[in-house]
Amino acid sequence: MFRRINSMRFVTTTLALFTCLALQAQTSIYDALKNASNDQDRRFAHIELADHLRYKLDECKSKEDVMMLLMDWPFAGSSAGSKNDWAVVLTWNWESSQREQNYGGFVIFNDDKSDEGWDWVELVHDSSEDVNDDGRSYKPNNWTGALYYTMVLKYDGKTPVYTLLGWDGADGIVTRKVMETMSINNGRVRIGLPYIEKENGLKKRHVLEYSDILQVTLKYEESEDRIILDRLAPNEPSLQGQTAFYGPTLDYDSYTWQYDKWVSSEFVEVKNNGNKKDKRPYNDPAPKRRRR
Repeated sequence: MFRRINSMRFVTTTLALFTCLALQAQTSIYDALKNASNDQDRRFAHIELADHLRYKLDECKSKEDVMMLLMDWPFAGSSAGSKNDWAVVLTWNWESSQREQNYGGFVIFNDDKSDEGWDWVELVHDSSEDVNDDGRSYKPNNWTGALYYTMVLKYDGKTPVYTLLGWDGADGIVTRKVMETMSINNGRVRIGLPYIEKENGLKKRHVLEYSDILQVTLKYEESEDRIILDRLAPNEPSLQGQTAFYGPTLDYDSYTWQYDKWVSSEFVEVKNNGNKKDKRPYNDPAPKRRRR
């Protein structure tokens, strides 16, 4: 009996030790990207993080396993849906010494045709693609890159339409906020669908590009079921078109989901809910200067 109890204690202690070591390894991978001091280390930490997530996702056998993995995710994450329309997007970034942003990401989603009931696709950043092109769709392997902090689920008939709100640090001269749509169909992910109504027709994204030193609002207002965004303008009329000099005008526009698309409204009333503590889901090397 004494030996059996000791054996059980040994097994329990060993499992606890392995769990602790696994959590420490995961934490060190996350911290490596945050604490890297040069471009080579940042690039290596980025590759290691992507490898780690591929391995951990392949290990997951159920949605519950996936959710456990997501609990400790320290970078940008957003989710929507519950059953057949369930989806999660995880993204992260690293900034080069030239102030250029580099991104990684994964889309994890319900897939009834798979053995596990879910599947995943990796997002591969292609910096040569133009995020300002509001007429383009992108596959996961030529993704324009962003940190998605909100995902809103709407329907075109019975078809789920995922709308992503994201931050893009761009190049140190301008910063961007991005609203773009995403579809998941038979395991295929596509970012950029024509569901955003503008003056010149339906577009696949809306991009706010503005001075790097300023803050701009792009958020989903759940109480009003709408997306609100700052109206932007240059600080001098002569600087029209030079987005490095753009900033908020203190007026707001909005998008509401009507007739199976996002319909815009100008100069809407927005309640001020007060300043809340800023939470950065991205790897900002100068957090006191730039805020989401």
